[in-house]
Amino acid sequence: MQRSTEFDLARLLGSVEPGAFFRDSWEQRPLVVSRGDPEFYRALFTRRDLDRVIAFSRPMFPEIAARKRDGARTNFVRGMLAENESPTGHFPDLPELQRAYAHGQTVIINALERRWPAVAAMNRNLEAFFGCRVHTNLYLTPPGSQGFGVHYDPDENFILQIDGGKQWRFYGPARELPLLDEKVAPRPDQLATPTLQVFLQPGDLLYMPRGHLHEAFTADTSSLHLTVAVRVYRWVELLQRALARVAAGDVRFRQSLPLGVLCAERTAPGLAEQFRELLASFVGSADFDCALAALADAFLSKLAPLPHDYFADDNVESLALDTPLERAPGMVCRVVQNGDSAILQAPGARIDGPADVAPALHFIARTPRFTPRSLPGDLTAEAQLALARRLVRERLLTRVPE
Repeated sequence: MQRSTEFDLARLLGSVEPGAFFRDSWEQRPLVVSRGDPEFYRALFTRRDLDRVIAFSRPMFPEIAARKRDGARTNFVRGMLAENESPTGHFPDLPELQRAYAHGQTVIINALERRWPAVAAMNRNLEAFFGCRVHTNLYLTPPGSQGFGVHYDPDENFILQIDGGKQWRFYGPARELPLLDEKVAPRPDQLATPTLQVFLQPGDLLYMPRGHLHEAFTADTSSLHLTVAVRVYRWVELLQRALARVAAGDVRFRQSLPLGVLCAERTAPGLAEQFRELLASFVGSADFDCALAALADAFLSKLAPLPHDYFADDNVESLALDTPLERAPGMVCRVVQNGDSAILQAPGARIDGPADVAPALHFIARTPRFTPRSLPGDLTAEAQLALARRLVRERLLTRVPE
C-alpha cells in the first residue's frame, strides 16, 4: 500500500490525467471518479479514526451550546478549532456527540489538517502543487439526513467518500467563479431540474467547481466524507496587492473621500476626474513582480511547518559532504534574490545569505535528493557543509533514511 504522504492530486484523480482534468473540468464542471475500491482512502482516514480526532483534538461545537440555551436544533453540529473559543463555545464528550448524530444531525469537524497527520501531509502536497491554501473538513451524516440545503461554495472542492454513500445533486452555477465573500441567491428556475445526479461510494472522488449549486443527502446508509477545499488566489487579489503597494508610496491614494460624498444627491465636481487620474496613475505605477511577491509572501507566511523530528535529531554536526539529504516532507519554498542578498522562504523558516549562495538555494528548491558536495555555485566545501547543516537544523532538509 502507498504511504499516506503520497496522496497528491495525481493519486486523487486516479485514471483521469491531470492535464485533461484542468482542460475539461477545472473551474468549469463537476467530475466524478468512480474507483470501485472501498479501501482506497484507508491510509488517509477511516471511520474508526473519528473517535480519536474528537477525543484528542477537542473541537468546539457552538451549535450544541446554542441548542442548550434556546432549545433550537440545527441539521448539523460543527466542530471548530479551539483557538476560536468563545463564551458560547462547548466541548462535548463523545457520548453527547453520538446522541446528536443519533438524532439526525450531521457531525462536521473543521480543519482536519490540524488534527490528523495523514490529512496534513495530503494538504501540503496539494498546497505545493496549487500554490494556495488548502483546508479539509469532515462530514459524518446519519441515514436519511441532509446537513445543508441547496448552496454553493466559494472554493474548488474535492469530495473524498470515505465510508457509506451519499447522493449529490447539481443545478448548475449560481454565478460563474464567485468571489470569496460573494452571496448570490439561486433563482427558483435554477432549481427546477438537476443538471447532474451522482451517488458516491467509498473510494470515489467528486470534484466540484466553485459557484455550482448543489445539495447532498443520505438514504438508507450513513456517509463519511472529506471535503478538500482549494482556496485559489484570484486576479483581483493580485491587483489588490499591487494597489496596496502603490498606495504605500503615493499619498493621493491614502487621502479620504470628500465628506458626505456617499450620501450626496450629486457627485462633487471633479471627483470622477480625480478617480480616473488615480486609475491612470495606478496603471502606470503598478509593479507585477512586486505584487506577485507580496502574494507569495502572504501564502507562505500562513503555512505552518509540518511535524518532522524537530526534537529527535540533534546530531547535525555529524553531517558530511557526502551525506545523502532530501527535502523534508511538506517543504514548500521559494527563493528570492534582492540585490546583494538571497533568501529562501519556507513555512516557519527564512534563510538569508549573500547573493553568491543563490545558485545553491535554487538547486535545493528544485532537487529532491542530493549531497552537500553537489551544491552548485562558488561555494567552498566548508560553505557547502555549513549551508546544509543549517537547513537540516531548520528541518527544511533531512537525512535520507538508510
